[in-house]
Amino acid sequence: MVTLQELAADWVQARAALKRQIKALEADPVLPHAGLSEEARKAIVARLKRAIGEYDALLKEYPNA
Repeated sequence: MVTLQELAADWVQARAALKRQIKALEADPVLPHAGLSEEARKAIVARLKRAIGEYDALLKEYPNA
């Protein structure tokens, strides 16, 4: 059985991973190895930031986890 504490720990880890990805995408505006254009990079960053916002909302909703 999964506890709320375990879920919250996973949310924190997932949030940290998304933040690392954002940092990598923003550090190199053109990622030739990934084949991303600037527009694609910005779109991905925006989506990741929205996902982080969702994790933040979950963590705020369940602060005692």
